Amino acid sequence: MDANESPVPGIVRFSSLPPLNRYPDPLSDVLRDAVAATYGIRRENLVIGNGSDELIDLCVRAFVRDGKGVLSIEPTYGVYGVCSAIQGAPYKTVMLTKTLLVDAPSILDAGTESDILFLCSPNNPTGLSVPQVHLKKIVREFSGIVVVDEAYGEFADDAGIPSTIEMVKEGADNLLVLRTFSKAFGAAGIRLGYAVGPRSLIDILLRIKPPYNVNALTQAAGLILWNKRKTMKERVARLRKSKIPLMQACDDLGCAVIPSLTNFFLMQPPEGWNADDLLRRLRDEYRIVLRRIKDTPVLVNALRITVGTDEQNRMLISALSSLLFP
Repeated sequence: MDANESPVPGIVRFSSLPPLNRYPDPLSDVLRDAVAATYGIRRENLVIGNGSDELIDLCVRAFVRDGKGVLSIEPTYGVYGVCSAIQGAPYKTVMLTKTLLVDAPSILDAGTESDILFLCSPNNPTGLSVPQVHLKKIVREFSGIVVVDEAYGEFADDAGIPSTIEMVKEGADNLLVLRTFSKAFGAAGIRLGYAVGPRSLIDILLRIKPPYNVNALTQAAGLILWNKRKTMKERVARLRKSKIPLMQACDDLGCAVIPSLTNFFLMQPPEGWNADDLLRRLRDEYRIVLRRIKDTPVLVNALRITVGTDEQNRMLISALSSLLFP
């Protein structure tokens, strides 16, 4: 319960496999057309990637100039910093507020030397979205390219929060929005993601990506899953619903729980318990794995819990109860 994966796999049944002796469509056009039609955009506004991680890497390589850097928030998804380091680009972060929200003025003040700003919304590990009013201000005033990572966007959709893709459709020319099949679609194993943005930025990513970056089986599986969006939405709603009693049970055990929009949430053990010790004992004694979140000035002693099946959730609460109240 540590990697924010769906506990239920996306179901893919091939009526026939694509030919494996030929290279795949280098642009994934059939899948691009399907995704684009859903959002009411053109295929030219969309690029398919080998997971959104590949698209993050492409953004850093494509848009960060010598002497410039990458800006993000803290805490957040660690791959932004990894890709920046690989490229040799300075990586700078702005700490979230004490309520774990984005401070737009601080981001804009810190971004003068950055060509890219990565904002994860809903954010990993907090599970909270950046308010639309802040996003619009940042996109309007940031001097470089804003990449909004909506890896958990389908969970925000279920909560009635508009996607930043709407801002692309409204004409924002410095905005890219990332989404993935890994979370809500239950397909982390096929490594599939996509970016939506203005044609000027998408064209650059299409030119620098590897020629056959998304294999034929993944493209075919992605199309099948995309056409089952109703099933995906039902599973998202069930996951968000099953998270509520799990959070309540942790709260009843004396843990501090931070509500989230997503399929995960943050929990701080009761006073007197160290998160590292609790993590170790859950792993060693009960074979339950959670994610330890690096301490920051605004978040300490925290574990991230991914919502599992009903049985897995019950096992976790039983184990926590046994450890906290032996």
